[in-house]
Amino acid sequence: MNYRETFVNIDLAAIHHNILELKKSAPVGSSLMAVIKGDAYGHGDVQVLKTAAAAGVEWAGVAIVREAIKVREINDKIHILLLGYCPSGAYREIVDKKITITIHSLETAFLANSYASQNKIQIPVHLKLETGMSRLGFTESQLIEFLSNSQYFSHLKIDGISSHLSSADEGNPDFSHRQIQKYYYLVDLIKKQFEPQWLHIVNSAGITEFSEKRGNLFRMGISMYGQMPSSHLQFPPLLKEALTFKSFIIQLQDYAENTPIGYGRTFITKRQTKIATIAVGYADGYSRLLSNKGQVLIAGQRAPVIGNVCMDMIMADVTDINSVNLNDEVILIGKQGQEFISASEVADWIGTINYEVTSIISKRVPRFYTDLK
Repeated sequence: MNYRETFVNIDLAAIHHNILELKKSAPVGSSLMAVIKGDAYGHGDVQVLKTAAAAGVEWAGVAIVREAIKVREINDKIHILLLGYCPSGAYREIVDKKITITIHSLETAFLANSYASQNKIQIPVHLKLETGMSRLGFTESQLIEFLSNSQYFSHLKIDGISSHLSSADEGNPDFSHRQIQKYYYLVDLIKKQFEPQWLHIVNSAGITEFSEKRGNLFRMGISMYGQMPSSHLQFPPLLKEALTFKSFIIQLQDYAENTPIGYGRTFITKRQTKIATIAVGYADGYSRLLSNKGQVLIAGQRAPVIGNVCMDMIMADVTDINSVNLNDEVILIGKQGQEFISASEVADWIGTINYEVTSIISKRVPRFYTDLK
């Protein structure tokens, strides 16, 4: 039983809608990948995966081995790509569960091939190319060395080639165009020796922003959850934000002028002030950086967060809001009446991105789901 009315609601119909909207921007005959790493950006990987599969998504993308294994336990048919590093100790389980790994360096290529050779099998892999992200992947010289020594990698099945756009959401496409050009230059080198089925460089922003040659597999990340990668997109799709973060008022109290509020006395009342104490804090994923910066919705109106965010509670000034009552619903992210606070707005208050805002919502906050109709 949930004894605390602080929770997240996820609208699975919104996620389904978003997938179909994004599919409209992908070329006919291409496939979509649902990126569900980080517990589906805080939305819940199990339910999101089932929703994505129901919408016809053929691939799931994850960051770590544990996530990949969990996906396979949920769905025995979907293609799974481990986008990040795969330790060699996990190869046996990865192979048994038919999970495709990313090879991003000569070292990882040798390790994977050695395991496959010892077990007399071929392992399907996607090669990761470095085209401008400067994070993970073969540089041009490293790729040429890999191709020059391809006889040592005969137990690797090069099933796909990936890269990642670093700046597709900035509004200026020049750098992304250069990345795509570099990607296809390297792809052409690989195709002289291998026949990869899947080509993918496009992320959420790239799906709608670029119509040029861009592969046949499209990775849906933040956009699948109804949030835009940034406000600079020229062709934003019609998305529905899926996540609502709610709490409730556990105390109402009137304080006199010049009363210090919270840890460190970072807020001093400037008038007779009515303060609502709300049952959410940084242990729930409501960032402490929102201290004296955030806003919440109460009775359909915005109320400023005052004082430092505590581990389990925040305080909001509700002096100017009529009809505030104990146990009233408080919206941290989402809609109430005519007002709406998006994850992107929360991110702007604290100088981060909406990806982080939803991903850090704690596991101690229950998720409830509005099912597909």
